[in-house]
Parts: sequence; C-alpha cells; structure tokens
Amino acid sequence: MRRLIILASSLFMFGCATAPQVQVVEKEVFVRCPVPEVPKTERPVIKRDATYPEKLKTLLDYLFQLEWENEILRSVLDACK
Repeated sequence: MRRLIILASSLFMFGCATAPQVQVVEKEVFVRCPVPEVPKTERPVIKRDATYPEKLKTLLDYLFQLEWENEILRSVLDACK
C-alpha cells in the first residue's frame, strides 16, 4: 500500500509537469568593423603672391580630396550598420 501511494504521488507530481518553454532573447551585438587606410588630406599652403586662378585651383583640389575621403568613410559606416 505504501509503495502504491508513493508511486501514485510521484506519477501525479511528474506527470503534470510540462516541458520547459523555449524563450528567444534578442540582444544587440556590436561588431567592430575594420577601418580602412584612408590617406588623410593635408591642408594646402596657399601663397600670398599666387594669382587668383591658382588659389582657386588649390582650394578646389583640396575640396575634391576632402569629398573623396568623406565618401570612403561614409561607405565604411554604411557597411558597418
């Protein structure tokens, strides 16, 4: 009788137990992207005695180099997102 009670109570306790539910946990994972070797654009030295077209050409060349450097860095940032 004692074994029957133990058997019945153990079946009742373990028979009513449900399987553990799987929960999905989403976390942000930060990935470090390699930074490309982008040559730093050096600021040009503009001579005071240079003509206006020479000064303008120097400044425009500097502007285009900065835009090129900026495009490369933005493409790397977009790739890392």
